[in-house]
Amino acid sequence: MHIPPYYKRPAMQRFLAGVCLGTIVGYILFIYMFGELQEKWIEENLTLRAELQELNQTYETLVKSHKELDEQTKDGLVVNEIEIEFLNLRELKLETDRLMVHKLEEAIRTEANHAIGKKVIDIANSIDLLINTIENKTINIDDFRYHAEVSRIIVNEKVKFSIKLKIGT
Repeated sequence: MHIPPYYKRPAMQRFLAGVCLGTIVGYILFIYMFGELQEKWIEENLTLRAELQELNQTYETLVKSHKELDEQTKDGLVVNEIEIEFLNLRELKLETDRLMVHKLEEAIRTEANHAIGKKVIDIANSIDLLINTIENKTINIDDFRYHAEVSRIIVNEKVKFSIKLKIGT
């Protein structure tokens, strides 16, 4: 049995040439498309890695910050400032006398000054002592005597007193 020589026919030659050319063009298209997809995949991979690294750094920073805050809360908050507010300056006609108000604030501040630098928890536990210290003091300024009555106190990093003054005898 003999295989007929199809490669000598022009139609068969065109077919084989088309198959070879189609294979080459298909391979080139495959390489081009594969390269484009590979490039997109690498870019996406790099951006995701950068985002992951950024998120890891943010996480580490947050954990570190959380640990620092946890240590601070274990140590306790400390009183940094004392703020004094008088409630009845208008009734005593002292609202325009700033020098008198300043002297009253300084007198009360000296009585409550021992609270600065102490832990908020310690001050909150000894709040009655602090109130009694301020209320039992008679403030003498320019032939006037005043007694302070603490109506409200807020203890935080800033201790805020709301005080009513009474004219003493």
